[in-house]
Amino acid sequence: MGRRLIIKTALICFGIFLILNTIILTYIFKSYPLDIEEHVFVPAAAVDIKQGTVIQEKHLKIKEIPKSASSTAIAINIKQIIGKKAKSGIQKDDYIRSNDLVLRNSWYKDDERIIVLPMSIEERLANLIKKGTYVDIRLKKESSDVIDTILYKVRVEDILDETGCSLDSKSAMNTRTAYIELILNEEERQRIYSAEMEGKLIYELYCDEMQKPVKIT
Repeated sequence: MGRRLIIKTALICFGIFLILNTIILTYIFKSYPLDIEEHVFVPAAAVDIKQGTVIQEKHLKIKEIPKSASSTAIAINIKQIIGKKAKSGIQKDDYIRSNDLVLRNSWYKDDERIIVLPMSIEERLANLIKKGTYVDIRLKKESSDVIDTILYKVRVEDILDETGCSLDSKSAMNTRTAYIELILNEEERQRIYSAEMEGKLIYELYCDEMQKPVKIT
């Protein structure tokens, strides 16, 4: 009788041990789940970054994240970020995404504005003047045979049709009059506006973007 009681007691204790062990292990795994996913290291904001800030190394830190949380939109190298402007505010600890940044060559000065000027098909040099090409803008005065250069080597941002569509787009209309889109500062715009009152603007196309303007004194 005593032996059976000992065995029964041992089995009961063992059952209680298994139950407690299961409860403890369940609690541990729920509270501290095993992370077997691969991790990657990406730059993140070390501080709140305001819109327009030129991002420097002091603004950044390295953050470890699960690989599944990463994407092609997230910058993975600090060199991709430093020296660029924040397009909008970036909160501390946020990842840095490519669309959060403005490239240095896309920065605009405070006095720069977009203007459009009309051009005939002849002035477009049989459509050779296109988006991304460079032109000198010259003035043929009504009162003189002298042709003055108003602006040297201006980048053509786009060529638009009469509806405002880019002539490179499929929806563009084939019209004789088009509009050249430029980004100019205040002084350059004033030169253009004054020149338009004195005569006709002439556009001279550069053969390639490597050519340097020749300023005649």
